[in-house]
Amino acid sequence: MLFTYRYVSHSIERFQEYLDHLVKEVWCKANGEFSLDLLHPELRDIVLEVYNTEEDTTRGKGRDWLYGPIKGIYDLFMKLDPTARQQISDWYDHNNDIEALCAGDPLKQPATYADIRAISSDLASALKDFCRSLFTDVMDLKAVRSRIGEIDAHYIAFVSENRKGKCPYCGYGDIKGEHRTRREAYDHFLPKDIYPFNSVNFRNLAPMCHECNSTYKLAKDPIRNGTGGARRKAFYCYDVVTSGITVVVTLMTNDVTKLKRVDIGLEFIAPGREEELEAWKDLFGIEERYKDKFCVENDGIAWLQQIVEEAANSDRTRDELLAQTLRAAARFPYDSANFLKAPFLTACKTAKII
Repeated sequence: MLFTYRYVSHSIERFQEYLDHLVKEVWCKANGEFSLDLLHPELRDIVLEVYNTEEDTTRGKGRDWLYGPIKGIYDLFMKLDPTARQQISDWYDHNNDIEALCAGDPLKQPATYADIRAISSDLASALKDFCRSLFTDVMDLKAVRSRIGEIDAHYIAFVSENRKGKCPYCGYGDIKGEHRTRREAYDHFLPKDIYPFNSVNFRNLAPMCHECNSTYKLAKDPIRNGTGGARRKAFYCYDVVTSGITVVVTLMTNDVTKLKRVDIGLEFIAPGREEELEAWKDLFGIEERYKDKFCVENDGIAWLQQIVEEAANSDRTRDELLAQTLRAAARFPYDSANFLKAPFLTACKTAKII
């Protein structure tokens, strides 16, 4: 990714604390009859309030949101031996260390629902339903929102701190800001349909533009090469060190009015981050998207035409105008896709088009 987000702490993170206690101290230590008193006190109060006031009414859906699933999973853990319980406890820790998983830490082995299915198919199915519902439904319950805040409030706090207004994954897609009445969707970087336990971990959640999220990434696994493939490193969106990606463009034609993707060479340079680069390009269709921008009338063609026409109608040379454009791009790389405009126009200069 082209730049990173700054992580924003918020009261909404408390739900992950409830889950920490639920998995590690209740389910993995299941012994005897289930009791609500085993739960984190705040989660116990939420479960009771939801059970008494919101069951079967929330958003028109009839469902036992918390008590039934929590007890049902507790009963399934009762059937597991100590080795299996410890394995799941370890997997919980690993799946919530998002930074280590993105870095390919060999000491942190991510677990999928398929791994849990090998222990108990019933447990895998119950956990998948429960973990998915936490983000899609449970966090929207009034009893939850009144205690830990709303996702919309987290979003406002997030974009108030992260003010670029652009998607860090592609560099040019808009991210709605704090003054908008709508927000971007949060992407689960490690997909919630593949990995258990981190669906409400905000280290695994970040706003992403619609094209990156819903057209390209979808449910792809960022830390695996294909379905069930070998592990790979991926950029971590809250890394304190940015990727430092340099984009280099080469043109194999000087007729840019009929420019096609095959006429464009595209290289990405990020020393020491080659594996992350490949994952990024794969997840977000970067090469085809960038080449497409160079080919279309209102991006690449317009960038070139602006310099050509302004030089023809002023006392400034094309070289002077290009130098000015490159200075602006260095200062504001994500304004009007300047981080792509600069290497494209540099390639045009090398190809003697300007």
